[in-house]
Amino acid sequence: MESFGNSFTSLASRLRPYLNWEMAVYVLLLVVALGMRLWDLGAPGISHDESLHGIYSWYLANGQVYYHNPMMHGPFLFHGTALSFLIFGDSDFTARLLPALFGTALVVLPYLLRRQLGRLGSLCVAALLAFSPGILYFSRYARNDVFTLVWSLLLVIFMWRYFEARKARYLYLGAAALSLNFCTKETSYITLATFALVLFTFLAKELFGRVRKGFDLKDLSAPAEYLILIGTLALPLYSAFIQLVPGVDLPSGVHWLKVLTVIILFVLCAALGIRWNWRRWLWSALVFYGIFAILYTSFFTNLSGFASGMWGSVDYWIEQQDVARGGQPWFYYLVVLSVYEFLPLLFACVGAVYYAIRGSFFPRFLIGWGLLSIILYSYSAEKMPWNYLHITLPAILLGGMFIGRLLEAFDWKGTRAWAIRGGTILVLLLLFPFSVYGAFQASYDKSEEAPEMLVYAGISYDVPRIMAQIEELAEERGEGKDMRITIDSSLTWPWYWYLRNYKHVSYSDLSSINQPPEGTVLLVEISHKSAVEPYLEKYGDGERFRELLWFPEEYRDFDIGWWWGYFLHRETLGPYWSTEGIAYFPPTVP
Repeated sequence: MESFGNSFTSLASRLRPYLNWEMAVYVLLLVVALGMRLWDLGAPGISHDESLHGIYSWYLANGQVYYHNPMMHGPFLFHGTALSFLIFGDSDFTARLLPALFGTALVVLPYLLRRQLGRLGSLCVAALLAFSPGILYFSRYARNDVFTLVWSLLLVIFMWRYFEARKARYLYLGAAALSLNFCTKETSYITLATFALVLFTFLAKELFGRVRKGFDLKDLSAPAEYLILIGTLALPLYSAFIQLVPGVDLPSGVHWLKVLTVIILFVLCAALGIRWNWRRWLWSALVFYGIFAILYTSFFTNLSGFASGMWGSVDYWIEQQDVARGGQPWFYYLVVLSVYEFLPLLFACVGAVYYAIRGSFFPRFLIGWGLLSIILYSYSAEKMPWNYLHITLPAILLGGMFIGRLLEAFDWKGTRAWAIRGGTILVLLLLFPFSVYGAFQASYDKSEEAPEMLVYAGISYDVPRIMAQIEELAEERGEGKDMRITIDSSLTWPWYWYLRNYKHVSYSDLSSINQPPEGTVLLVEISHKSAVEPYLEKYGDGERFRELLWFPEEYRDFDIGWWWGYFLHRETLGPYWSTEGIAYFPPTVP
């Protein structure tokens, strides 16, 4: 007993430096963030994209091999969600559980940047991340983007830890974060390009000097070493960009020129990395490519996945540049940012001016990261609401850092200092509640009559309601998962996810049929109603439901009056439903 008491006392003494008001606020933010992300998580309908991610994760959890498909991005989401299914079972809730946990972890990561952000600044960043409308919304959504935010922020943390201490472990941890980013989503190519360009801008004089000295890479500055590391590790993954060079036209499929391009880039990068520091580079490369190979090959059950990850990811999205899915105007992200992230954006813009004049390396890195992100994502042809998060993250880091600086009143004293603090607090008291209201409205409002710009191919609450009726009917009839269901093929997603456990589900084109459908339950796309009407004798009256939801996109012809009305009151012409259906059940017995 005495030994236990001594151990407890020793543990308490070691923890005492961390048990303070600052840590208490982080714990509070962590608990609040987790609660907001888990609250009613399974209630909203699984959207079109979520159903794709969910069903292929479910296949993987049930023993099928996962094959990388660049259209659905990297393998991390599928392996992570499959693990969630194996541990907690498959449901709408568990399909979104991993993003919710990552979105929660993101909130406390600024603690590891306290020396750069400042103690108050890091707390402000944590609060902005916790209540960000976009980050909250997509932390409750089965997509890849919240994962990439965590990997990107971890890479920044490990970079600055290495700049301070130059310990090898921060190189290896950075290599892991970088690899996981590439295993998650192709936005990692933009993120790394942004980091590399910003670092190169600051280090150009040093690096060009080393080139003139015959690539002498000894005694480089810590930032230069990190730039060489992440650049040489990742550059072979950019091989497919060679197709953008005028005159280069490579055939589809596996081709020796593609393999040669990857090998040449890898050999050049390895030579440069080994010339810098052979031991640290080789260990970092082992970490980077080890994680990459394990996930893209699904733990070596699909060896072709490695080639798909190395070349196929970029190859697919280069082709999508011409497709330009979404068809959004160039200012799309600026509109979304101004509607949802107005609070950090305001302080980030003012802070950018201040730090550009008087800032150190870190805030100027954030400025470069934010500006380049706006430029590159606005240039990218495919503009989707979730991609704006990759602009939001540097804006929150910079804006929160500047809020902390204002609350510290710079180095001023007396009346002027209190005026700065008072003005800042007043702005926060006016805008922060409105930002929180916007976050809650986007994530929890079930009315569907005032759609959010964050919604893309969303799903109505009608879908889980109809699904509940199907399950109730299957139980009443004693057929369970053997009940036959016929789905109009134009309604396939998300029903493929919802009906994954039913054994007799057929997806048929019901636009023209010449015999009665087999299903006990029939779901018909509304424009095909006339085609099935002659065959509805065994069904009761149809129940109309809405399925795919889209934002009406009234911002295309931008007008400040429209923006103000939507910003304040979410005023639109109403949602746009691209698909609606009719559910037919057996007639009820009086």
